[in-house]
Amino acid sequence: MPTPLLQTKLYIPPVRPELVSRQRLIEQLNAGLHRKLTLISAPAGFGKTTLLSEWGAGCGRPVAWLSLDEGDNDSAQFWAYLIAALQTIHEGIGEATLAALQSPQPPSVEPLLTDLINEIAGLADSFTLALDDFHVITDQQVNDGITFLLDNLPPQIHLVLSSRADPPWPLARLRARREMTELRTSDLRFTSQEAAAFLNEAMRLDLSPEDVAALEDRTEGWIAGLQMAALSMRGQTAERVADFIVAFSGSHRFILDYLVEEILDRQSSDTQEFLLKTCILERMTAPLCDAITDSSDSQAILTQLEQANLFLVPLDDERRWYRYHHLFADLLRYHLHQAQPDLAPTLHHRASAWYEQNRLVTEAVSHAFAAGDMEQVARLIEGNALSMMGHGKLTTIVKWLDALPDEMVRSRPWLSIARAWTLLYGGQLAAVEPLLQDAENSLRDIERDRVAHIRGHIAAIRAEAAYVRGEMSDAATLAHEALECLPPDDSMARGFAAAHLAYALYWSGDLAAADMALADAYAIARTTGDSHIAVMVLCDLATVRIDRGQLHGAVTAINSALQLADQYAGRGGQLPPSTGHAHTYMARVLLEWNDLESALRHARKGNELCRLWRQPETLTSSYYSLARVLQASGDAKGALDAIQEAKQLATALSPWIAARVSAWEALVRLVDGDLSAADRWRRESGLSADDQPGFQQRFLYRTLARVLTAIGREQSNALLLDKAAGLLSRLFEEAEAAGAIGYAIEVLVLKAITLQAQGKMDQALVPLEHALSLAEPEGYVRAFIDEGAPMGELLRQAAARGIKLDYVSA
Repeated sequence: MPTPLLQTKLYIPPVRPELVSRQRLIEQLNAGLHRKLTLISAPAGFGKTTLLSEWGAGCGRPVAWLSLDEGDNDSAQFWAYLIAALQTIHEGIGEATLAALQSPQPPSVEPLLTDLINEIAGLADSFTLALDDFHVITDQQVNDGITFLLDNLPPQIHLVLSSRADPPWPLARLRARREMTELRTSDLRFTSQEAAAFLNEAMRLDLSPEDVAALEDRTEGWIAGLQMAALSMRGQTAERVADFIVAFSGSHRFILDYLVEEILDRQSSDTQEFLLKTCILERMTAPLCDAITDSSDSQAILTQLEQANLFLVPLDDERRWYRYHHLFADLLRYHLHQAQPDLAPTLHHRASAWYEQNRLVTEAVSHAFAAGDMEQVARLIEGNALSMMGHGKLTTIVKWLDALPDEMVRSRPWLSIARAWTLLYGGQLAAVEPLLQDAENSLRDIERDRVAHIRGHIAAIRAEAAYVRGEMSDAATLAHEALECLPPDDSMARGFAAAHLAYALYWSGDLAAADMALADAYAIARTTGDSHIAVMVLCDLATVRIDRGQLHGAVTAINSALQLADQYAGRGGQLPPSTGHAHTYMARVLLEWNDLESALRHARKGNELCRLWRQPETLTSSYYSLARVLQASGDAKGALDAIQEAKQLATALSPWIAARVSAWEALVRLVDGDLSAADRWRRESGLSADDQPGFQQRFLYRTLARVLTAIGREQSNALLLDKAAGLLSRLFEEAEAAGAIGYAIEVLVLKAITLQAQGKMDQALVPLEHALSLAEPEGYVRAFIDEGAPMGELLRQAAARGIKLDYVSA
């Protein structure tokens, strides 16, 4: 299931009835709505959030709100929360982007945001996106993403930012283009009139104009300072108030310390204890506070604090979640450190335990780190890392592991395995094996009943590494070993192991066994409710069925995958990352049936989702499918552009994947009439028509045969045509042995074209008739018409001789 998001981060803070309205600032904000950005930048305590919430409540347009904290420095988490904020006013927006954020491999920023920006550009109404407390964001990737968003911001959206410091964006450029409205400290300071209204009306004091002016002068309009001063003066005699105002001066730090002591001293001992113990929390709710304070009256105290205006900010309309004003929290933490320096670790440990019990793992780990309890951190990572990776939290896991002592990671097998998975997802194969060896070396210290589970993960990781390198026999052996060791409830590792066993069998030419292995992998995923693995396996099953010539069976698998993905999203999740794979293979079947419009729609959708997922092999495959559909639709340039995208990806992958992409390019260029480019590929490929190719190389050699036939026909070169015919005979034998009917149809069609080019029309009709017999039950079309005029002549000859007359005529 998806990682939970704190919904309270998406609430606009309620406007208090005693609020001093900032009408002059509201007018400035309204005047800037036609610009891209409004920046509200000032130190703590100047009312940035209050102003923003007041304006949002009355600006007359929808506002998507996101309150930020330091945990949002994970790029995947930041964008997940931002999209969740957008969905509070535009239901369903950004679903494809959210699907990518759950993938094991973090998406790159620009493709992810391009699709989101395009969605926003399609909206009819304007709205505002408010990001509160942006100063907590230090992650460069997040800042780069916001910069990209600003550079390409659709006119429908206005971005508003509150921050204690300027963000690292090109603000000078925005100023020069008059694309930004700024509210600074000088704007946010209370005027004398606002200070008087705040002190005498909101805080219910009875100060003279002279007293108000003195406080306003000493605080320089700093709202938090005025509020703390007002709290200190409540209930005092006129003489004590006068003395306080006279003494209210000095360094900023002295004033803060003095006011905190004054406020804390006025509270009951129970309230003081509550404030100090709960100040370590970024957000608080009564059950959490009960756990921290080891009490049962936290709800009553929270209500009391809110009524007393003690810097408690409600985060929802139900008054269930709160936070302290950031400055007040800082001061309480300072006081806690001074008064009870040994207490904070204990409090963080209690918070970690509560968050763990409530399945908020990120917060649990954060407090365990703050407690300095590395054992607790390690235990939490060991228990949650693998499931979190499947929901797009790879960056978070990497940060956690990096923060642990290296010796701890290497000495604990589950931590070594978690790091090995992260490195494998990141393509760092060379660094994986030493970690697996560390895990193996630690097995002697592990209980016997857990050893098999660990060995299963080690074998599963090695199986995927072998597959990426193209070592299919090793991948199959290791996948078998993993499945023998892994327990039934480990859906992630068992799903990957079963899938990689199927991949190895598939690429080795045992399609029937691959089909069975994928059925097993699907059963594992469905039993444990792992929708991502289930969708991925159904797509792989469709791939096998396409090669076996079972187009309708492939569509059944794809439709099941898409239905499962929609059901998962409908239960509060997002589309599984592998959903793009389903659209890619649906496009291939629809292309074969010559439904070009539907095929192009699915090819584009599949490529869009795969670009967000950023799983390299799947993405290269989606580009190839898109290229084929574009070429069939008459867009030769678009087809070549798609192939070039795939080619760039392939350079970072294994040689066997790069070789496939090069063959794709040769085929696209050949169909486009560029024989010289196709021949150049033939000469540089290292392939020979005299080779005995294996099933793993079938596409390369089928492309070679096609190039030889095209050049042989163009040059009337009998030798090249003979070599092509001989190679195709061997390829057909291989396809027949593998039960690859779809592959066999393509080879038979090409064999007929080659024999025709040799002037052997009667002989050419033999493989053509065989191909038609295999193709008719599943309705193949493009396998024939893609061959152009030569196939047209062959089909006319076949019809004249009564060969599959109904099918040929259709």
